Amino acid sequence: MKEDEMHDTIRALYQGIFDADAWQRSLAALCQSSGSVHAALVVRDTVRDRVLVNQVVNPVPEEVAAYRDYYEALDPAIPFVSQLTVGNWYIDSRELGEQAMRRLPFYGEFFRQFGLSSLMACLIERQPHYEVFLSLQRPEGGARYSTEDARALDWAIPHVRHAIALRDRTRQVSTLAHVSAELLERLPFAVIVFAEDGQVLLANHAGEAWSRRLMPVAAVGAGVGTARADEWRLSRPFPEVLRAAVDPTTVQPAQALRATGPDGREAQVVVLPLPAAHHLAVDWQHPAALVAVHEAGAPALGIAGVLRELYGLTPAEIRLANLLTTGIGLPEACEQLGIRRETSRTQLKAIFTKTGTGTQAQLAHLLTRLGVVLGAGQAPSGEQA
Repeated sequence: MKEDEMHDTIRALYQGIFDADAWQRSLAALCQSSGSVHAALVVRDTVRDRVLVNQVVNPVPEEVAAYRDYYEALDPAIPFVSQLTVGNWYIDSRELGEQAMRRLPFYGEFFRQFGLSSLMACLIERQPHYEVFLSLQRPEGGARYSTEDARALDWAIPHVRHAIALRDRTRQVSTLAHVSAELLERLPFAVIVFAEDGQVLLANHAGEAWSRRLMPVAAVGAGVGTARADEWRLSRPFPEVLRAAVDPTTVQPAQALRATGPDGREAQVVVLPLPAAHHLAVDWQHPAALVAVHEAGAPALGIAGVLRELYGLTPAEIRLANLLTTGIGLPEACEQLGIRRETSRTQLKAIFTKTGTGTQAQLAHLLTRLGVVLGAGQAPSGEQA
């Protein structure tokens, strides 16, 4: 392989961390330069003693299926590859010899059926539960692999190993980020991380809306201090609260303010400082603030099923419990539900008995804890599954 082709192959390996097509191009280049018809990454599960073939150049599904279903048990390479050290090669003609290869069913049946003649594989990575190999196969009629063929590819092995490690780490980080985002979206309240200049570093969907309410962009033509009719009113200017929270010269365990919507709804805004050493400030070491906004609104999605499974509450009891946790009194709850006062007292007594609570405050605290990862609801919880 020419030097510029080697550089292109190395570049494609690292581009393959994010681009599967680039990874395939690099394997195809190694395949072509070694006179191979197939190249693949092979993962051996050392716990279950099974082999998984993936990232194949010129894949033949029937070949992979035949190997998995029958010929894996006859593969003469397996006893040898388990003894390899990282970076070393298994070469069938060297380890088995020509005579053994001619009489083994693995070659006489399997390889002949799919037009193959020789195999070599390099151990790329060994972990407690799995091993990763770069496997190459030559077509029938070609020369057997030799030590020189393996040596000609040694330059690529460190790059393959590093690219795989980076790709695995990237996938782990990506998975963690995805799970973290899903978790944030499950929270029934807004979460925002503000930088000291008001920039939003992180937010869930509810937090995105609240970031615009807390740090609104001035409307064109609006006078200073002029509030729009549809704006939420804050008990304290949020920029001042944010500055206090991120001020490194003062210790502010928490800041809080009330927000009142145009329809009279209320929300509680809690602002907690994040120290300069937090992960989002690694590069610039600036403080930030974590903001949580709790709105009074619909009960959490799925809370009805949780209450039914844990405490055996009936749909009517669930509807009453959810209404009472919004802070309204029993008379208002009766009016909204269209039930008699005596009925509500009977239901409330049953709710307290079943849940082990004795006051509306205790009941509200219980439902808040149970619904913290269920997400905010839209419909009366008693009607949900």
